[in-house]
Amino acid sequence: MSRKKRVTSTMRRLHRSFGAGAAIFVLFMVLSGLAINHSSGLGLDQRHVSQSFLLDWYGLGKPEKIDSFAVGDDWLSFAGSQLYLNDKPVATISSGIGAVSNGEVLVAAGVEELLLLDLDGNLVERLPWESIATAPVEAIGLYEDTIVSVKSAGQHWLADADLLSWQPSERASPDPSWSFSEPAPAALQRAVTALYRGEGPSLERLLLDLHSGRIFGTVGVVVYDLLAIALGFLSISGLVLWFRSRRNGKSR
Repeated sequence: MSRKKRVTSTMRRLHRSFGAGAAIFVLFMVLSGLAINHSSGLGLDQRHVSQSFLLDWYGLGKPEKIDSFAVGDDWLSFAGSQLYLNDKPVATISSGIGAVSNGEVLVAAGVEELLLLDLDGNLVERLPWESIATAPVEAIGLYEDTIVSVKSAGQHWLADADLLSWQPSERASPDPSWSFSEPAPAALQRAVTALYRGEGPSLERLLLDLHSGRIFGTVGVVVYDLLAIALGFLSISGLVLWFRSRRNGKSR
């Protein structure tokens, strides 16, 4: 076999191999490109993915833990730095440790601050604890179901009726009814988890990331670049083979 024929035969084999491998990629790029061009008409920009593995892939993971506290007939839950009243986000607070209700106001306690909320979850006041005491908040509870008490450095602090002025307590006993985390209903935990993770990326965003390879990070972009180079090789090798077959036909 002459050298020219061997080169042509090798190019044909490479052309077939690359072509078979790139066919699926080309088909996906065509279909995803068409969908992206008509995303508004298809409503892809208004629909969001909710699959757990996709939310994890985009970094929208579940909260490490959810601490829920019963306050009357409601629940105050801490997830990360977000505070929820039942299934509604109401405020941000770091290192939540407890929550109580005196029947008129909800009080959520973090290590460094107290949040006062009305019974609908609207934020009334944010009290930095360092303005009251030097040690962090250790616990929050109630005396006689109405008097809010905070424990800080082993000292009990009692609030006035407006919960704005705090004084060290001289009461020796009994201890307040301290607030402890309780297992919330499963439906509420699922709702809080869904709110914490957010609605997720839109289908349009997902298709764009798949179309560009960015969904797989740097590796995906490199792979897509290699596939683009393979498509360029297919175009060039196809033209070479066509010109050679055309020239051979004229020679014959």
